[in-house]
Amino acid sequence: MSYTVETVEDILKRKQRHMELLKARRSIRHAIAAVAETGRMPVIGEVKRKGLSDGDGGIDIDAAVAASHIEAGGACAVSVLTDEAFRGSLSDLVTVKLTVSLPVLRKDFIFDEFQIMESYVHGADVILLIMRFLNERQMIELVKKASCFGLECLIEVDEVSKDRLPDLNEIADSVVIGINNRDLVTLEVKLDTFEAIVPVLKSRLPEGVPVVAMSGIRSKDDASRMFNAGADAVLVGTSIMHAPDIESKVRELVYGR
Repeated sequence: MSYTVETVEDILKRKQRHMELLKARRSIRHAIAAVAETGRMPVIGEVKRKGLSDGDGGIDIDAAVAASHIEAGGACAVSVLTDEAFRGSLSDLVTVKLTVSLPVLRKDFIFDEFQIMESYVHGADVILLIMRFLNERQMIELVKKASCFGLECLIEVDEVSKDRLPDLNEIADSVVIGINNRDLVTLEVKLDTFEAIVPVLKSRLPEGVPVVAMSGIRSKDDASRMFNAGADAVLVGTSIMHAPDIESKVRELVYGR
């Protein structure tokens, strides 16, 4: 087995390049709009080894390879599940950020300001904040803190938490709203959850805040259904990760064919 020997200068250049990539911030809001302008469907592809409904199962993936295929398929962003319960890690976040040129979302249970700094230093461009587990004051404070680091926030609501979404006018420029079709307690997934919530939610949102449909989107028909209902983007994980050809699956969702 042969090994590549790096000089000190090589090591320094590699480190500098990595630091530049990790520090760079990419906007998911701009990425969603840019893809939509081309007539394609904005798809956020997710790198995940295990889902909530997978039990003890899961899949073995190389995060860099999976993210590369997601980008090649035309996705507007890449989500990375980093919690260990889903066999994720912050190492996956770093790997994906160094691999793709798309905005990278850290999907995790974030409730503390330290996790925002943690997300920043590991290269996240966007963080997930789940309204079901936060109160209005916590949500606003976390969004403001994330904004100080140049991070955008995907605020997730569901059937239970949809009415607790705070006034977003003060922070509208740095947030995206996600509507989760999955009940986090029963784990039941219903696409009509998005269809029921989105009209009311959009009437309350400041102009220009994108809305993302999350969970249960397995086919181009499911994606089209969400876009027809008012989604500005869809976040898809399980069906992409289980596809025999990740790039083709993403392309099917992005182009609807």
